[in-house]
Amino acid sequence: MTKYYRLISILTLGYIVFVCVFMIYHRIWLSQGQFLILGLFAITFIGRVRTFFKDWLPFVLFFLGYELLRGLISYVGKNANILPMINIDKDIFGFVPTIKLQSLLFNPVHLMWYDYLATLLYLCHLVVPLVAGYYFWSKDRVFFRKFAFAFFILSYAAFVTYIIFPAAPPWIAGSLGYIPPVFGIVGVVTSRFLQTGAFFPLIYSFAGGNSFAAMPSLHAAFPLIVFFFLFKWSKKAGIAFIPYVLGVWFSVIYLGEHYFIDVVMGALYTFVVFVVLDKKI
Repeated sequence: MTKYYRLISILTLGYIVFVCVFMIYHRIWLSQGQFLILGLFAITFIGRVRTFFKDWLPFVLFFLGYELLRGLISYVGKNANILPMINIDKDIFGFVPTIKLQSLLFNPVHLMWYDYLATLLYLCHLVVPLVAGYYFWSKDRVFFRKFAFAFFILSYAAFVTYIIFPAAPPWIAGSLGYIPPVFGIVGVVTSRFLQTGAFFPLIYSFAGGNSFAAMPSLHAAFPLIVFFFLFKWSKKAGIAFIPYVLGVWFSVIYLGEHYFIDVVMGALYTFVVFVVLDKKI
């Protein structure tokens, strides 16, 4: 029976991967609804619907609550901090890494493979933790609950910081003249696809995105919390995941979404949350 469920899981995962690759190859982003339908299909096919909803309901409710709350930060955007991150990056490197990287690597007329890769890594911000959570859940429900708890403590710790210290990303600083103009590479890349808007979570149509949640970078934090739990689960899997973490960190700086110090603070928040909770859960 175990071999049967393993075979079913592999076939289902293969089907989902095929659909995703097919759609992306034809320049169609997966919408939030399509991703959800594929996930529900997998759960139904495996036959663990009741257990799934029992374990994931708090996870989903916390996620939706957080997404709604982050729209509130737009109201404090007028007091957003801009110069501190610029000054810190300049103190460390002598220049703003985003500006340097884009001047060396980006050509708006001719997009390179790494532009697409960086954008894909950026857009997988929420998908990868959910996939990791599903993997942990399929292996050990107790371990999954620990991961989910750490994930959301990290999210809400960042949210409180955004209220206290709203921070503008490089692309906003560039548009206001604090630094040289920053190219919106994500927008340029996604404009090459047929259905760019469909990819972004539907919840933003109600809450709105948050342009002043740069410090700490959750784009840097989420891959790292996945790494910590993966490494705790399997050292080989954790080590294999390191290139993804570093790739995301590089991408958010190159794309103009975060400063280097944002990434450092995201990593620091993650480390503190994991160390504290690892001793208590």
